[in-house]
Amino acid sequence: MFHELQTGTRLVTKYGKELVVLDRLGEGGQGVVYRVRYDNQLKALKWYRPDAFIDRTKFIDNLNRNILKGAPTDDFLWPIDMTAVINGSFGYVMDLAPQGYVDGEEFFLHPELWPSFKRIIDACLNITYAFKVLHDNGYCYQDINGGNFFINPKTGKVLICDNDNVAPPGTDTGIRGTPRFMAPEIVSENAVPSPRSDRHSMSVLIFFLMLAQHPLEGRRSVHSVLDGETQVKLYGTEPLFIMDSTSHSNAPDPRVHVNMTNVWPCLPEHTRAFFERAFSQEALKMPSHRPTEANWIYELTRLRSEVVTCTCGNEVFMQDAKPVTCDNPDCKKVVHAPLRAELRNYALPAVRDMRIYRCQTCICDTSEMLDTMVWVIQARGGNVLGVRNISHEPWTLRSGDTEQEVAPNATFFLQEGITLDINDETIDIVRNDQ
Repeated sequence: MFHELQTGTRLVTKYGKELVVLDRLGEGGQGVVYRVRYDNQLKALKWYRPDAFIDRTKFIDNLNRNILKGAPTDDFLWPIDMTAVINGSFGYVMDLAPQGYVDGEEFFLHPELWPSFKRIIDACLNITYAFKVLHDNGYCYQDINGGNFFINPKTGKVLICDNDNVAPPGTDTGIRGTPRFMAPEIVSENAVPSPRSDRHSMSVLIFFLMLAQHPLEGRRSVHSVLDGETQVKLYGTEPLFIMDSTSHSNAPDPRVHVNMTNVWPCLPEHTRAFFERAFSQEALKMPSHRPTEANWIYELTRLRSEVVTCTCGNEVFMQDAKPVTCDNPDCKKVVHAPLRAELRNYALPAVRDMRIYRCQTCICDTSEMLDTMVWVIQARGGNVLGVRNISHEPWTLRSGDTEQEVAPNATFFLQEGITLDINDETIDIVRNDQ
């Protein structure tokens, strides 16, 4: 029988700290989460049900290894201590999510929580970066789903929780995942969780955040009872992308999948193609064909700077800085950027809040990929745009026959005819005559 902890219960942890149960925060399939006072600090305690594990000893051994090794980055609400087993139950201690963070699943149900699409992309970038670091550190998450995240919608910052299931690839902790997010080979029980199965789950999560829709739940799922057998077909043995260009048998139902019919056509062509690659039959059936975290970061950094705000306040996407008609039915204005920034492989609209990241200027280490190098800002109280070097190194600015160094944190006017030499990338600012 599962015995919940009562307010005031005192426990001593494996590493000799005392904790006191303060109140109950929530409940999930594996147990209950409490707010506790631990070593004179407010923390969270996840308290497991006795039947939550296939092999409790293996699970505890893996959890203890994670505690000793420590979190890969501050993006993880990582286990920091654990209790002894009491009547078949035990728990581990982690940090609480700060104020302002919202459970990830809330964004699937309430997309209006996002103040802008840029914040969605920021969250997707932070999620992707965190999992790249996790995998680079020799871990597999095993159970990526919407309930494993806290997201700050105002900043796009992300905190990843439920890290008790994180383990080296090939380690059997008894965790397989959440069916709607599990990779096909895991659903059909043909493999154990790995970084490649994590990549499928991460792609599902990104699609959900951007479109508030599951990528494999199209027409075939609308009138189906999602019992165990149906779920195995839908997510495992017969998966089909809702926007698959070669088969329309799982296409969106316009009455049900409203976000797909409204948002999908507005995305840039390269982003739609990237999703088609992530959920192609090759990627669904052959894990080695899935986009990597680095692939996602390159795609998302480009997409972020193609988001432009119309004068009506609606956001639109300007692929290669080409003019686009606002899709607000009360506006329908053509949105145009006077200047564009030409990189080696594509152009970006040179508008306020355009950013260029280090990964767009050179091959770099994981820790540097999302370092912002270029930031287009607007002068306070005016319409003049400037470019700020917010990196930690100087650039070279060329204009005609003149050349000057741009020091870190320096700002200069954005104007036609200047060229920026940043790392291995040459960026030309030109008039946008498209």
